[in-house]
Amino acid sequence: SGTRAATLTIASNDADENPYNFSIQGTGTTAPEMNLLGNAVSIVDGDATPSAADFTDFGSADISGGTVTRTFTIQNTGTAALALSGTPLVAISGANAADFTVTVQPAASVAVAGSTTFQVRFTPSAAGTRVAALSIANNDANENPYNFTIQGTGATAPEMNIVGNAVAIADG
Repeated sequence: SGTRAATLTIASNDADENPYNFSIQGTGTTAPEMNLLGNAVSIVDGDATPSAADFTDFGSADISGGTVTRTFTIQNTGTAALALSGTPLVAISGANAADFTVTVQPAASVAVAGSTTFQVRFTPSAAGTRVAALSIANNDANENPYNFTIQGTGATAPEMNIVGNAVAIADG
């Protein structure tokens, strides 16, 4: 970081400007860089294709009380502290947002080469595919907010029904 300067020299056959010299300068800055992992697999900013490999697809859970919880890791691979600034730090939106809950929020600041984790729980309210989006506001210059899609499948538990002589037999 800081000011850096150099002189450029261009040799030519110009009779009165050989070599042609001029100065350049720039200022290097430090910047945070957010990387997000699920199941130790990077999830790119803007990922709209949930996958079991990176935990963005939660799989199936029973609609009568089943849950699936996944842990995600936020890494700072940059050269300055990463600040998470949303309220809440990890926000959920989308058609089925109510089926997902952030049960553990991450730390608001991630040091250089550091990380923090957060947990999301899927509790389906209906059968079928349930989709939502996570958004993490931060000070990364090109990934703010950091967004990705999650999904899970609401399933119904199979019921056993015994039929004898075309009449259902009650349990017990």
